[in-house]
Amino acid sequence: MTEIYFDDIPVGFRSDAGPYVVTEEEIVEFGRRFDPRPFHTDPVAARNSVFGGLVAPGSLIFAIRSALVSRLPQRPAYLAGLGLETMDLLKPVRPGDNLFLSMTCVDKRESQSRTNAGIVRFNNVITNQNNEEVMTMIAKVLVAKHRN
Repeated sequence: MTEIYFDDIPVGFRSDAGPYVVTEEEIVEFGRRFDPRPFHTDPVAARNSVFGGLVAPGSLIFAIRSALVSRLPQRPAYLAGLGLETMDLLKPVRPGDNLFLSMTCVDKRESQSRTNAGIVRFNNVITNQNNEEVMTMIAKVLVAKHRN
């Protein structure tokens, strides 16, 4: 893994990571702790839900996205996350799915308050093993500049 700084990230820069294999155990455990709905915690009850089976909570998919960011071959030199502009859950994530992250710089600007950093907007797309988009989001991130 190589850290890439604000100065070296052009609009259009892309980095990809994956796969991350989602397990039934982590869906159930995460669901029990943070989103205790039957379609996240009970495989039998989940069959009768609108999903027709066990599915991962959206917050777990977001956490998996963060894990995949740490695996990017060229990872931005993050100083802080500044928020999300959008986050869409497009398709259920199920046990056994393999998730992949594609992160692309869509915009960047100098920070007004920190001379050692810039603000970068990244389009994040999580796909499954069938290349189906399961989550998309635009994240704003404070990224370090090269040290002088």
